[in-house]
Amino acid sequence: MDAILTTVLPVFGMIVLGFAFAKAKIIDAAAGRGITIFVFNAAIPALLFKTVATMQPQEGAPWSLWIAFFGGLALTWIAAALASRHIGGLNVNGGAAASMAAGFGNLALLGTPLALAHFGQGVGVPLGMILSVHAPLLWLAATLHRELARHSEGFSLARTTRELFLNLAGNGIVLALIAGSFWRWTGLGIHPIFDRMLSMLADAGVPTALFALGVSLAGYSLRGAWGGMFGLIGLKMVLMPVLVFLLVRHAVTLPPLWAKVAVLFAAMPTGANAFLFAQKNDEAVPAVSGAIALGTGLAALSAALLLWLMDLNLI
Repeated sequence: MDAILTTVLPVFGMIVLGFAFAKAKIIDAAAGRGITIFVFNAAIPALLFKTVATMQPQEGAPWSLWIAFFGGLALTWIAAALASRHIGGLNVNGGAAASMAAGFGNLALLGTPLALAHFGQGVGVPLGMILSVHAPLLWLAATLHRELARHSEGFSLARTTRELFLNLAGNGIVLALIAGSFWRWTGLGIHPIFDRMLSMLADAGVPTALFALGVSLAGYSLRGAWGGMFGLIGLKMVLMPVLVFLLVRHAVTLPPLWAKVAVLFAAMPTGANAFLFAQKNDEAVPAVSGAIALGTGLAALSAALLLWLMDLNLI
């Protein structure tokens, strides 16, 4: 329980801090937007580049793990897109922001520390297998989802492909993942000076993203966004882990520890990247922001309950 509290409370505390600074007018919305741009174009790309460029080769076959985790995520993604049609504030460009929020969990900041603290270093392999493809796959899916929805009436494959390419070509996160993969392939390693610069930017990524989220929350009223917020929380923290659990039990064969990591990761609340996607496109921001803030607070209870059930081998 102490490990859970010391992980969750600082995360939620950073969001509250940004909210308090904005409410006290110590920082304004324009400055918060600037912080978001810094996070999106510099800090998070630096973190992802370094992670991919220095990632060690993983042992074991990832296919069953990916089928269970991303299969449950895909079903949740579709459910979110369908649900967004009936929830005000989410039905923007086909509900791409809603699907991103229902699928993109807080794995790096919350899921990884929880898994390591509770299960030990043995989770390194399944953890790395999910993290290595989580961000690029979901960013690509969300971008494609949005572009397809925007041109649904007069859909042109050539136009959509061109716009998707231009969108991805200017996306710092996607570029960082591609560059990191290429640099890892060269085997050159990272020079200590450049490595230190990347580390400084990467270290700034998580707290600034959470702080920017808090600033954003202060600028939006949750009035009218409650339905969307609770809908996203239900999809992300209830439906997705249930679907992943069913796939783990009935569709694939996984080592028990790998199965627990998949379900734990599936149950994590919406992550900051979903906020960045919503903020970047100015779509469903109040509902997504609220789902992250409230979901992170609820995770202190839901994660504790989930880990307790896992210790009893009920999951």
